[in-house]
Amino acid sequence: MDESKKIGLTGGIASGKTTVSECFEKIGAHVIDADVISHDVTKPDGSAFSEIISSFGPDILDENGWINRKKMRSIIFDDVSKKEMLEEIIHPKVSQEIFKAINQSNEHYLIISVPLLIETGMIQMMDRTLLVDCSETTQIERLMKRDEITLDEARSIMANQALRSDRQRFADDLILNEKNVTLIELEEQVFELHKRYSEL
Repeated sequence: MDESKKIGLTGGIASGKTTVSECFEKIGAHVIDADVISHDVTKPDGSAFSEIISSFGPDILDENGWINRKKMRSIIFDDVSKKEMLEEIIHPKVSQEIFKAINQSNEHYLIISVPLLIETGMIQMMDRTLLVDCSETTQIERLMKRDEITLDEARSIMANQALRSDRQRFADDLILNEKNVTLIELEEQVFELHKRYSEL
């Protein structure tokens, strides 16, 4: 069988990538999610765990011996070099797992959800890029509500991501997910793309 077509799914934080991934899964598409893999490799039995502890120290752990994500987030947002250090540990391991999943696939197309698709250069290996897009105002509102953070914290997180205009420039396909878009409308957009991707 021919190699699976690789559809890189991306979008700014809180744009609705997870919801879109779930819509694709619901209609039978296979989704490889970099966020899920990232969580797996940083678990106590994950491939990045011991390296993270060596680099950041045991204070980064919670009372159950897991990495305290909130503590880690505050460390890397206060220090760019620490952020880069963490990315240098995690990104290669996530990429490795994504490649492994792609090679094991016999699907016609794969949705590969990578929040930092442009920033990490993984866009180069995709056949098409699908952008989940919404206004920055909507992103900030969702982010503050979802993560229970302040406006400044939300802006700081967004400042570390690619510009919306850059994401739009790289996108082959677009799903609009503004706050007035219903789940049914989102599913309709996904189904149209599913039909198109099934014919690639």
